[in-house]
Amino acid sequence: MHQTTGCSPPPEFSGADPTASAAWHAFMGTLHSYRRLMAHSFTVTEIPPGQIMALNLIGHDDGITQRDLAERMRISRPTLTVMLQKMEKASLVERTADGGDQRFTHLHLTAEGLAVHERMHGVMGGMVSDLMGPLSEDDRAELTRLLGLVHDNINTALETANSADKEAAE
Repeated sequence: MHQTTGCSPPPEFSGADPTASAAWHAFMGTLHSYRRLMAHSFTVTEIPPGQIMALNLIGHDDGITQRDLAERMRISRPTLTVMLQKMEKASLVERTADGGDQRFTHLHLTAEGLAVHERMHGVMGGMVSDLMGPLSEDDRAELTRLLGLVHDNINTALETANSADKEAAE
């Protein structure tokens, strides 16, 4: 069971039952701790977190278009362009024009980018073992199931919000 540090319990959200509020606070606390651990773990790469995310996505989908990468990262295309310029300067990625459609630019890891990507995977493998390994197989399966449900609920909320935004814009 999760141990507390003697702090008062987190506040409940109006309109949410106490158990839902407690689950939400546990989820958000876990995300916060995970981000801190990730930042600490990847300090050896000296690469900003956004670039690490981009390297990971490009490494898993070689040739991804710049447009698709911006969508997956949920950042604007101009922001991604600036990030990619820095990554090119650091010899981590290269951009190539699409031979059939000049509107598309494809992204690839360089040899150095691939080496960083592989180091990141080694760090992540150790982290996964340290964080999930102590849980029983049944607990890992249940956590996967529950987080899948939360993921689905988040996607439903995003779809609803996006539909409302489109309707408001029309």
